Amino acid sequence: MNAKFETTIKGLRLPMYAFLSDYRSTIVSFIVSAFVFHTIRFLEEHVYSIFLANYYLVFHTIIEFASITMYVATFLVIYYVGDRDPRLRMKVLGSILLFVGFIDFWHTFSYNGMPGLFVPSSIQSATTYWIIGRFGFALGILAGSFIPLHIKVQNYKRWILWAIPLVLSLLFLLLVSFYPTSFPTLFIEGEGLTTTKQAMEYIIILLMIISFINFSREYNRTKSKIIPLFLSALILSIFSEAAFTSYFNVYDIYNLIGHLYKLIASGMIFRVLFVASVIHPYSRLDKAEKEISKYANNLEELVNLRTEEINQANQEMLRDIEYAKTIQKAVMSIKHEQYGNLEVYSEYIPYEKVGGDFYGFKDLSDEHLAFYIGDVAGHGVPAAMMTIFMNQTINTKKIFESGRNEIFTPKEVLNNLYRDYNETDFPLEMYAVMIYGVYNKKTNNLIFSSAGLNTYPLIYKGEGIVEQIEHTGFPICKFSKSYKPDYKDYVVPMIPGNKILFYTDGIIEMSNRMGEPFGEERLIRLFKNMGHLPPKLFSQEILQELEVFTQGVKLNDDVHYLIMEVK
Repeated sequence: MNAKFETTIKGLRLPMYAFLSDYRSTIVSFIVSAFVFHTIRFLEEHVYSIFLANYYLVFHTIIEFASITMYVATFLVIYYVGDRDPRLRMKVLGSILLFVGFIDFWHTFSYNGMPGLFVPSSIQSATTYWIIGRFGFALGILAGSFIPLHIKVQNYKRWILWAIPLVLSLLFLLLVSFYPTSFPTLFIEGEGLTTTKQAMEYIIILLMIISFINFSREYNRTKSKIIPLFLSALILSIFSEAAFTSYFNVYDIYNLIGHLYKLIASGMIFRVLFVASVIHPYSRLDKAEKEISKYANNLEELVNLRTEEINQANQEMLRDIEYAKTIQKAVMSIKHEQYGNLEVYSEYIPYEKVGGDFYGFKDLSDEHLAFYIGDVAGHGVPAAMMTIFMNQTINTKKIFESGRNEIFTPKEVLNNLYRDYNETDFPLEMYAVMIYGVYNKKTNNLIFSSAGLNTYPLIYKGEGIVEQIEHTGFPICKFSKSYKPDYKDYVVPMIPGNKILFYTDGIIEMSNRMGEPFGEERLIRLFKNMGHLPPKLFSQEILQELEVFTQGVKLNDDVHYLIMEVK
């Protein structure tokens, strides 16, 4: 029981320790700020004082100018980093801080006892500028908290970053100076802050609390090291606003402590945004340089290790390709076969270890033999995998519940294949062109349908007569499930002694050293001269002719053809 209790306590300590470690600076800022603020509140009768105007104005001017300097410096860093840091959040925060810097400048010179701008200084005008600046600050930080850090801005006019803050601040300068009654009364001498002023300060505090929550959530996701310092700045800003809900005189201790909170918060914000814009990228670069130096010292060992890994991966890839080749050969195993009175011979030379052409024969009944030949877009393993799909998906028969089956016509087979292919997840750029046909062993009629194969079959009728069989058809591709291609059946009557040659475009597109393609005319001429030979010998003539023509030029596509002869 005690062991379980201790384990539970340890389990609770770990998350708590991690939380305290992550938010250490934030927690310290909160404790110190709260302690100072509430100590003054608790000991108000003893520590509350109103400072001499001349001394306080010197202090106030120094504090405000220091804050303004950091705001403007932050903007300048973000501005001149420019396109090297295109993050939208940084641009928004930079512009907001420049606006606040301008407003704080008007506030400083309008403070009671200062020379003023356009009109004499007054508590009302200085307080109005203060509220405008704090609202601008709080709303800007809140807007930034809702902008994901990865969102970037491109092709923008850089002058917008300073022009908008400048125009808005000048507008408020004119309004406060010449139309002061447009703004509510915020301070009454002898009475202190108005309810309106206090309500506005609480709204500003609420906006900062929402920003604090948003940035805390971001820190929990990203664990960015600079966010805790930014959270600390928000805590100090919140206590600064709290102090400005409590003063009775513009020279008293609450006003003093509020400005001190603001100064420290400004310094923290400057550090955070400076680090985010400049130091952090260079720190990462420095870290990368150290890692490169570390790797460079062990470069030979690293190269050998990486070479071994690449060789191992290459061997595994070659084994996988060999497996794919074996599977493809198993699917398309028939090379020379006799089906009743029909002799067939196939030749398949893949461009790579595995190819993108496919073919097959299937005895449908005592009378009917199905065959197909096709070409898949592309080469290599992806094309080979698609050829296997095509071989396995071709559906040749319709089976009824009674057990009776009915042979599909070639065009029905292609329609079914097109529909099934559009149910798959193959990419849009992959497609296949093919011919599917059925040979009747009794009537010697051959019926085929085309799915866009871009070569015309050749039929040898004896005595050097060769004819092309023209056809059209729609490829097997991802087009539309609702689209129904208009496949057609072509009937080719054959008699004993006739041969028919089906082939893909690889054979006629083979080129010699001059870049000249083998072409259909050469193939037709060869068929006229050698068509009397048995299929196997005629195939050997084709290969020999290709070898002589190409003169050792490597293949640029799969070479594939079928020869069928009626006996």
